[in-house]
Amino acid sequence: MSWDFRKPGTRICVCYNATNDQALTAWRSSKAPSVDQLTKEFECGRNCAMCLPYFATLLNEYQKGTWPANPAQADTNWFGAKHG
Repeated sequence: MSWDFRKPGTRICVCYNATNDQALTAWRSSKAPSVDQLTKEFECGRNCAMCLPYFATLLNEYQKGTWPANPAQADTNWFGAKHG
């Protein structure tokens, strides 16, 4: 089973137990959403920082309107996705 960091409720920051749902809520309530906002609000990136590229990808997709995706229209052709 592969890890899908786009799936709702997925823990992205293991050091501080922050999920993509928390990021989405924070970004939706912000006039200027950023990954730095997650560092300030949830401490994301203050330890190992391995989560920051995932949050950056999600933020980029959120700003383009492609994440979160409608589950019925979700594209699982990204690298690492398990099909079927």
